[in-house]
Amino acid sequence: MSETPSTEPSSAAEDVTESVAAHKARSDVTPPTSHAAHTSKFAKWGTIAALVLAILGVAGAAYGYFFPNEGAAAAGKYTDQQRTDAKKHICETFKIVDHAVVRNSHMKNPDNGGPIGALSVATAQRLAFYDGGAFLRDRVAAEPATPKDLADNANALGNQLEELSIGYLAGAQDFTQDELRQNLDDKIKKIVEICK
Repeated sequence: MSETPSTEPSSAAEDVTESVAAHKARSDVTPPTSHAAHTSKFAKWGTIAALVLAILGVAGAAYGYFFPNEGAAAAGKYTDQQRTDAKKHICETFKIVDHAVVRNSHMKNPDNGGPIGALSVATAQRLAFYDGGAFLRDRVAAEPATPKDLADNANALGNQLEELSIGYLAGAQDFTQDELRQNLDDKIKKIVEICK
């Protein structure tokens, strides 16, 4: 009535078993081609390329260090006309800032000004110093062809004007402010000399 299932493998199962065994036998015989071989070749060439780039970088840095060529690069970057125009613009800006600082730092409180008048005079002075410094530095930044000595002195003057203004606002001691004013005078003389 009922038949007992056969324990012998069917032909489909035999085919699969033979196929797996054949594949296993082939993989034992064939050397691994591979992923490891490709990886080691890539690593080898990658290492060599990195070494070559590092050597070129060090050589370039050494050349730049021992043979700087700042003057030629800056000189070739701008024409004589551009440098002349930039110098003219910065010198004009300096004159405007100098006039604003002198005018506002010599203002006097009117007789009937009271405390509000004194505060207004002090505010105008601080504003002239701070804004004059920022205005001068902004103009130097906008004129990259400005000769280096003028640009350096104008930027230093701008910084000192702002520092003086902040000192006044912070209530700095007179001796500190006097030293800044002296340095300010030195910068002004240098710029006047350059702008002749």
